[in-house]
Amino acid sequence: MDRSRLAKFIDQRVGELPLAEPVFLPPTATVRTAVRRMHSGARSCVLAVEEDKLLGIFTERDVLTRCMSADFDWEQPLDPDLLTRNPVTISATTSVGDAIALMQRYNYRTLPVMDDDAVVGLVRLGELLQHFAESFPEEVLNLPPRPHQVVAKREGG
Repeated sequence: MDRSRLAKFIDQRVGELPLAEPVFLPPTATVRTAVRRMHSGARSCVLAVEEDKLLGIFTERDVLTRCMSADFDWEQPLDPDLLTRNPVTISATTSVGDAIALMQRYNYRTLPVMDDDAVVGLVRLGELLQHFAESFPEEVLNLPPRPHQVVAKREGG
């Protein structure tokens, strides 16, 4: 893999990439509404916003870890116990490498991208991987099915 091309990819600013459009809801919206909006738009999260201020993020993981009890009230609002409050955000000038490092550190798959205290989009790990594969098609497409497999003897005739 060409190191200069890789460095260029890693140093690219996330604001230069196509960002996912976020779904905004007030914190008074019900959990059911949030899940429906996520489902209808094939979104992995919704952002709780009040007076243009990002209060928290509600993700698929939150649904699975916080909402699956038998007596869960789906009509309750997106209160602080359900949201990830004050989520980690990045600026549009953050490099792709730094965004990936943050995702790795916090085990996040989605980061809100901010510009002057306003959310301008979402950067998602899957889309970063897709962008990587599109930037390095020969290297990705030519990977063997099991790169770490060591063949002891030659197969075939």
